Amino acid sequence: LQDDLCIALLTFQNPNVYYELAVAQSAARPVIIMALKDTVLPFDVKDMRTVYYDLKPDPLFDGVYTKEIIEKVRYLESESIRLVPFAPELSPLAGSQQFGSFVKAEDYGTSDKWVEILRESTNKFDICGISIGRWTRPMGIRELFISKAKEGCQVRVLIMAQDNPALAPMMNEKANQGSIAKTKQEIQETTEFFQRICNDQPGVQIRHIQQACPHQFFVVNDLRSVVVPYLYSNATFLSPLFDFPNSSGMYTTFAREFESLWEEAAQTA
Repeated sequence: LQDDLCIALLTFQNPNVYYELAVAQSAARPVIIMALKDTVLPFDVKDMRTVYYDLKPDPLFDGVYTKEIIEKVRYLESESIRLVPFAPELSPLAGSQQFGSFVKAEDYGTSDKWVEILRESTNKFDICGISIGRWTRPMGIRELFISKAKEGCQVRVLIMAQDNPALAPMMNEKANQGSIAKTKQEIQETTEFFQRICNDQPGVQIRHIQQACPHQFFVVNDLRSVVVPYLYSNATFLSPLFDFPNSSGMYTTFAREFESLWEEAAQTA
């Protein structure tokens, strides 16, 4: 139900393998089907993408089937939404792993709900946004950041630099949806808050985005990525929110986005 990749070898017509294939597909897990050439597959499976191989020396030596499997893995990685292949309208097994969405971020929950994302983190906690000032205010949050880092959780904080040229255009002051002066002040306060933590605990790091423009506030930990897009027409707490599990291609997308912005901040610091 949770594996990143399943390979079903149907050459030997093993009933257990067919059963396990159906379970994996019902959970919308990435699956590669393999079978020896000339294997007759049942009608439920025969039209699904399959790597047909043989054991002749030339294709094995040339890595023909290895390349084909790699291509299929890359295709599976590129899929942003996982569906049950034989019934896309069904909700996959382990439904708690499916993404959630909210029309307004404020409906996601109170600050306790957000702090729980940090609390549940084990190996990593990455957070990116314009100022993320709300993460400096919950009771006991400083101690929680420090304790998580001491437990071995890598904490990385990424916020806008005050002189980032993209900052001002993101603020819709005319519609009272943002204030440049207030945001810069919050960036300064957030920087000071996390810098004090960094001085006490090397497991916490902070960087400033100098040139790039983050288009959303988002958090990525071991289990999920929570994303709130920045809208010019709405304040952040009134913007939509998406909660993607680590089994989702969207989780991978935002984990990769954080790494890209993190690297940019290092290069321009």
